[in-house]
Amino acid sequence: MNESQFWAAIDELEGCADEASVHELHELLLGEDDEDVAAFQRHLERHLSELRRRAGEADIPLGGAEACAVLAAGKSVYTLVLSEPEKFREREWDCEEAILLEQAAPEVLEFLQGLPELPDGGGWLGVSFGSDFTIPPIYEKSVEQLIDLIEDSPEWSRWWEAAESPRLFIILELMKSAELRRPPSLRRRHGFVEFSMCVDQQRARRLRLPGKARQAAEVASDDLATCLTHVSDGLSLGAIPSLPQTIEG
Repeated sequence: MNESQFWAAIDELEGCADEASVHELHELLLGEDDEDVAAFQRHLERHLSELRRRAGEADIPLGGAEACAVLAAGKSVYTLVLSEPEKFREREWDCEEAILLEQAAPEVLEFLQGLPELPDGGGWLGVSFGSDFTIPPIYEKSVEQLIDLIEDSPEWSRWWEAAESPRLFIILELMKSAELRRPPSLRRRHGFVEFSMCVDQQRARRLRLPGKARQAAEVASDDLATCLTHVSDGLSLGAIPSLPQTIEG
């Protein structure tokens, strides 16, 4: 991320750093790779440091929130206050939540670096699981078998070509705790699309006893169909093809 791209990202705040505008900045940065997000933070820290230094030379105490408020106002305002620090006193600044700006990129980096890595040389479709309990192995096996069949299907490959992204990565979340359940999330990232969704954990937990291969195949098919329908709707890919039938056992 270069200097002009940094200021374009700051423009997403629309002149004020508060919870709502910093959330929009979060969403923007989540579409970037780790290097660009880290570069954003370096630009931010450098500009804030320079602003506080110039304000100090003019005997104008400028705390972190105040400096963030100035920078959030955009490049032209920042440049004016940087060259004439006394201009800071000539307007009212909304500093109550401005410090959130300093936290945006580190929070995004923490999230991005916590994502599962996509294996090199894999197909166009990948899956991982998140849970607050031990997922029955038969469920994971059934999902992975179905993923392999989808990847091998020319019809499904043609469907995904319309997304104009090399890969789709699905995170199936199975959470007993209500506070851990999050709404579905679809994001385009560099080199892949990521979709995460909480599915019905009770259906999966019923597969713990032996002899549940047929039921596991049904649950896996239902969960993946739901996820892929969300992806298709979110990316305007049209109706999804029929899911292949897994071999039970």
